[in-house]
Amino acid sequence: MSTRLFDQLHEADPARGLTGYDETYLRAAAREISSGVTCGDAVRRPRRTLPRRLAILTPVAAVVAAALVVAPAMIARPSASADAVEILHRAAEQVVAVDPLADPGDWWEVTTSGTTLGIIDLPSGRVAILESRDSTAFHAADGSRPSYFVDRPTRLVRQLAGAPVTLTELAGWLGDTTDGWTSDLAPQDAPGTWQTPNPAFLAALPRETSALRERLYRDSAGGGSSADGQAFTFVADLLTSGVVPADLRSALYRVLATIPGVEVTAHTAEVGPASGVAFGRYESNDGMRSELVIDPATGDLLGERDIATRDQDGIAAGTVIGESTVTRSLVSSVPADVVEEAQVWDCDVAPDGSTVCTP
Repeated sequence: MSTRLFDQLHEADPARGLTGYDETYLRAAAREISSGVTCGDAVRRPRRTLPRRLAILTPVAAVVAAALVVAPAMIARPSASADAVEILHRAAEQVVAVDPLADPGDWWEVTTSGTTLGIIDLPSGRVAILESRDSTAFHAADGSRPSYFVDRPTRLVRQLAGAPVTLTELAGWLGDTTDGWTSDLAPQDAPGTWQTPNPAFLAALPRETSALRERLYRDSAGGGSSADGQAFTFVADLLTSGVVPADLRSALYRVLATIPGVEVTAHTAEVGPASGVAFGRYESNDGMRSELVIDPATGDLLGERDIATRDQDGIAAGTVIGESTVTRSLVSSVPADVVEEAQVWDCDVAPDGSTVCTP
């Protein structure tokens, strides 16, 4: 089925104008709620780009966006395309890296870098920009201590559409502070999910392909408008968490090869400083398609990116409207300044398994 047909179906969707919230909007809203200060009329809720994670804060049902606009019955293939299957299996076989052995007191330092799309209504008109997003998370290797998070200032990477805009006009949009926070709840004290995994959750996931696939579809059931699209989203969320061990990453690649509709969307796709093969589903979610970029020669997950699937807001179809790379390293401690400057959020696990936190 062509991308154009998916777009036509999307245009007929009465909910097509609904968008998710990206991290900048959520941060601004939190400041507004807590301080009573608004960001002004210049800032408009942006379109959803790459997924955002608030570690142990959010239940699965709240963080998974509707990934597709087409019912699963419209996809006849029983698995991914032959090209995707071959490359994903090759990548799975190349995942031979041995995860470093972590001592009980060690931490995983996970760094996320990339860009995200902002659609802003200014007095001079609507503009589209790519802004930077750089953050670091510190997760206790054994899940026994609360995580720490640092969000760094954002900057204008480039303007994609609209009349030329100045940094002064974007002052209410771009963040100019470094924000750090933690919680009073350790990952092991909250249910692990595909979006917010903890060590126990990762250890419990099957490594055998059919068993892992069955678990994936069971956990992702009932979300979005397509079982296959939701399964792809769950795999992407877990892979980009930065804490997936090598054997599970290999198993997830094999499961991706069984998801109907998964295609090689680009044999050469750049994300950050590297390039690899992009995998996605030819479906449009509010005018965009999310992709995973993998190096088949090493089995490394290079990152993820969002692609515009139609001309919209002055952005041409095929434009990269967001990308993210995730790297991790094992460290012995969290930097002292991160610990000292982190705001502590009060978190509680609700009866339904969700975790509710307040500053």
